[in-house]
Amino acid sequence: MVCSVASIAGARSIGVPSVVLSGTTFIDAPADLLGAPHVRELSVPRILDGNAIWGATGRDARGHIWFGVSAWSPGMSAHLFEYQPVVGHWHDRGGVLDQLERLGLRRDGEGQIKIHSKIVTGDDGQLYFASSDEQGEREDGSAPPRWGGHLWRIDLRTNDWEHLAATREGLVAVNGYGRHLYALGYWNHVLYQYDTAHRTLLKATVGSIGGHVSRNFLVDARGHAYVPRTRQSLEGTAAAELVEYDAQLREIGATSLAHYFGDESPGANHGITGLTWLADGRLLFTTHIGQLYEIDPRGEQPATVRALGWFHPEGERYAPSLFPLGAGTRIGGITQSGSRFDWVVRDVRSGTASAHRIDTGNLQNVLLYGSMTRDDAGRAYLVGWASDGAGGQRPLVLQLGCLPGTVD
Repeated sequence: MVCSVASIAGARSIGVPSVVLSGTTFIDAPADLLGAPHVRELSVPRILDGNAIWGATGRDARGHIWFGVSAWSPGMSAHLFEYQPVVGHWHDRGGVLDQLERLGLRRDGEGQIKIHSKIVTGDDGQLYFASSDEQGEREDGSAPPRWGGHLWRIDLRTNDWEHLAATREGLVAVNGYGRHLYALGYWNHVLYQYDTAHRTLLKATVGSIGGHVSRNFLVDARGHAYVPRTRQSLEGTAAAELVEYDAQLREIGATSLAHYFGDESPGANHGITGLTWLADGRLLFTTHIGQLYEIDPRGEQPATVRALGWFHPEGERYAPSLFPLGAGTRIGGITQSGSRFDWVVRDVRSGTASAHRIDTGNLQNVLLYGSMTRDDAGRAYLVGWASDGAGGQRPLVLQLGCLPGTVD
């Protein structure tokens, strides 16, 4: 079955997001497929102490898929891997600690166990991502990880890493568009902007309560960033709003997010989980509890942000992954409820949705984390961990075949 490339003619004046810069593809799904997509596990190369892929996925201009494999124990190192879907080849592109050592930047005893961020292509053709550590951090938000984080880019011509910045905060997420690349640090949602043209680094503190940190944030085709700000309401409950920053890192708007926090504590809430583009330049995201939101950029004015209802047709669900299905208003994604994972197809325009259970085969203790990555054949990638059969976890990559959903 071959997926077809969707036409993106007639997109709005905000501009069609580049497939390279948006990190996804706008490919139709075949009309004769119903139910859940075919699932195939890919064999991830092993690294010392590797245990998970925390949503660290991306794609480059050649259609190669990138993964950040994280480690578990203090003092260990995350690794970056490149996967060629056409031939099924993996390439180890290096570990964080090895790169710090090579550059003379590693501090005595330093660990960098996570590449948690998305792996994002800038308009210079290079890949941007972040590493971080967890040693010494306090879950109530009173202390950051001892070794903080690092912002990196890799040159695809040479596969050499370049160190861009070291931060006091752990860096949990990276996003960007064009020359404006952003990284989100914790605690207190500290936003960094790296300008690839001027090689400048700006910083703004967005604000967040206690041990809460959003796993993702969004950036539109204007280079505007959207980051949750969380606080205690007058009633003493946790509240959130989505703050918009322009390309000069000035706050220009904020919208209340009524369906951001659920019944769990703020520290247990993952904030923005799933995110994706539509071909006309709008962005979509889900919160930890599964509410779907739309961001509609409007020229130089602040964007319009609105809630679209629950992503899953049965209501509240953890929803970590979203993918565009064609150039229209249909999206697909994964939800989790207990040990059950569903493939959900939803039309943003009509609000109609369907859900079908994903078959994870003989995998045990599965966790599927956030992704928006699709390859040039239309296949999507889910990442996380599964039981290693010996009481621990191992990194997991699931490749979904042509994605079910009627063509636009």
